[in-house]
Amino acid sequence: MSNSASSAPVAAPGVGAVIDRVDEILEATYLSGDLGNVSDVLAETVYILLSRQTRETVYQRVYSDLRRRFTTWEQMLRARPATLERIIRPAGLGQQRAAQLRALLREVDRTSQEFHVGPYGKDGGDLTLEFLRTWSSEATVAFLEKLPGIGPKSARCVLAYALGEDRFAVDTHARRILGRLGIVDDKPGKPNHDVFEAAIPRAARVRLHVNLVHHGRAVCRESAPRCEDCPLISFCVTGRSKAASIAGRDAVVDLFGGAGAMGLGFKQAGFRIAAAVEIERHAAQTYRLNHPGVPVFETSVEDVTGEALRSWLPGLRAPAVVMAGPPCQGYSAAGARTIGDRRNLLFRHVSRLARELGARSVLIENVPGVRRVNGVTYTERITATLRRSGFATWKHPAVLRASDFGVSQNRRRLFFVGVGSGVALPEVPVPTHIPPGAAKRDRTLARTVTLTERLRDLPNLGPGEGSERLQLSDGRLILNSTAMKHSPRVVAKIKAIAPGGGPISYRRLEGDVARTLVAGHRALPVHPTQHRAITVREAARIQGFPDTYFFCGPRASQPLQVANAVPPALARAVARELRKSLGASEAHSDKPCPSAVA
Repeated sequence: MSNSASSAPVAAPGVGAVIDRVDEILEATYLSGDLGNVSDVLAETVYILLSRQTRETVYQRVYSDLRRRFTTWEQMLRARPATLERIIRPAGLGQQRAAQLRALLREVDRTSQEFHVGPYGKDGGDLTLEFLRTWSSEATVAFLEKLPGIGPKSARCVLAYALGEDRFAVDTHARRILGRLGIVDDKPGKPNHDVFEAAIPRAARVRLHVNLVHHGRAVCRESAPRCEDCPLISFCVTGRSKAASIAGRDAVVDLFGGAGAMGLGFKQAGFRIAAAVEIERHAAQTYRLNHPGVPVFETSVEDVTGEALRSWLPGLRAPAVVMAGPPCQGYSAAGARTIGDRRNLLFRHVSRLARELGARSVLIENVPGVRRVNGVTYTERITATLRRSGFATWKHPAVLRASDFGVSQNRRRLFFVGVGSGVALPEVPVPTHIPPGAAKRDRTLARTVTLTERLRDLPNLGPGEGSERLQLSDGRLILNSTAMKHSPRVVAKIKAIAPGGGPISYRRLEGDVARTLVAGHRALPVHPTQHRAITVREAARIQGFPDTYFFCGPRASQPLQVANAVPPALARAVARELRKSLGASEAHSDKPCPSAVA
């Protein structure tokens, strides 16, 4: 990375850590999608020859046309040059490629004679390069690179896709992206394939190459790269330099970002997330994947300064909002509720960063338990800290219940809002829905869908069944749908749990509305009717995440990501009111607020 440690929120992650995260994100995005490669060695060699400097749809069509026209490689070898040239012409350089193809096949024919294989073997057959499967990698590379039109990149492609070796091919996409990410110190001229290959872990080489090709075609283009749609922007100097300008005056800095739930709610309200900070690796990966174009700094908020954040995000000015959901374990009724827990004071860093960045407003979210912890009132401390930083605040934090905003869960959260000079305090959001079972006094409000209805179209699964990408018979793809494994003894215990009953780690959900979701011992609550813990997808449905939201990391790390999240609908409700106040202040003045840091 080109950034020095002094200008970064933390020292830049090592190359190995970056590659690991890039590989995970790209695999989750592209799933090593088929590039059309083939397992036959000679066929793959010809396929790669045709693919050079040509669009995928074109060279695939040309390859198919050749194979339909000539049923054997010998026929292709004996074909008239003009015939080959006419078929290959759509791929460009028709005369040159046709000559290379014929020369390549002549060399294969000569080698087949020398080794008595193919049409020259005792069993006969077509021209072949299958004998290379018994050769060493070094000998195979040397042979392939002597073939007309086959260079180091093409040879590695053949080894990887036809011969099943863990090799990394440096094509234009891989070189461009790895160079922009700072993974390889690339020099002008021809790439050093050995340097690139040595930087990539052996097990990831083929998979990463495939996904880099997809990413280079779709997002990280040579000209006009789509940085605003790139999930790798956290690791890219080029992308980060654009992030703040893309966000503009609607920029939000998301501290303690978790899996990105509050960021999602704010995006739905019209804000743009300029950056997020999240220390937990898997949650940070989930944020990056589901919020492409948002740089996510994988570090502690305590180590971040406004100056360092601006160094990493050139162009970041006074953000519209600095928001945060600091860890709640020190306050929560499900935790130890210890006064001395240092996490109880992390709100001070939110206020500090809002001041250092000159934010026009600040939002802090937490559990109702923050009101009082063993005699200490943290609500007053948080409000006083915001006021000392120059923000006007609500007299008391707003208490919002998720089921009042369309979420099938009675989760309550406190929201502290502060605004800078010239910005009016927003209104406290009013309910948009009527919870199940409540009297519908306001006929303009919709009724919150019951939990049973919310989960109705998800599959019935037994313990241990399902997968992270579960394909249903109706064509739907259900993400993060792996059911937790339970022993027969645990299943018997679960069967005896009535709705609403059971210990905190295996409490059975009721059919109308859930209590606050808790991931006790990394296990989610029990399904209302099925005898197992709910899946991560079912928990995400209850929280209000869209079905396209994919949670990264091992299955054991995902429940906490979902359970710790603020329902996006709650964040959206607060964001909409805050946006009204910020918009009104802009209508009266375009001047920055007096508290802004130049």
